[in-house]
Amino acid sequence: ETVRMRRHALAALLATATALYKVDIHIAGRAPSPKSWEAAAVDEYAKRLQGKIDLRTTWHKSGEQLEKSIAKMDSVICLSPEGKRLHSEGFAALLYDALDRGGSRLCLCIGPAEGFTDELRGRASLLSLSDLTLPHQLARVVLAEQ
Repeated sequence: ETVRMRRHALAALLATATALYKVDIHIAGRAPSPKSWEAAAVDEYAKRLQGKIDLRTTWHKSGEQLEKSIAKMDSVICLSPEGKRLHSEGFAALLYDALDRGGSRLCLCIGPAEGFTDELRGRASLLSLSDLTLPHQLARVVLAEQ
């Protein structure tokens, strides 16, 4: 009985524990419906990360608004066709290196169709998920899963 109570107490504590890392996905574009397949997929991956990584998404009306909101972030990775192409292990290493540099905080950016400004591209790490052009919603799911 006491073992079961301890397990229950530990499970409750872990469920409310603060995540070790905070990862924000910033996207220039229109937010999908909260009931969309993409929102459900990202929510599922966010639940799996609970207690380790606090994963959040912020949608912006324009690339300019996105860039203004992340101006003070130290650790930024932008998706770009010219970015590094990595396998899963390399992506994980890039993420944790970026989290270390950013004081356990990381900003992942999915930009506007016209791309990011030279200023942001100069200070951010650039990453490519694929040779294919992915819609913003699918890129968000891929980032959440990785």
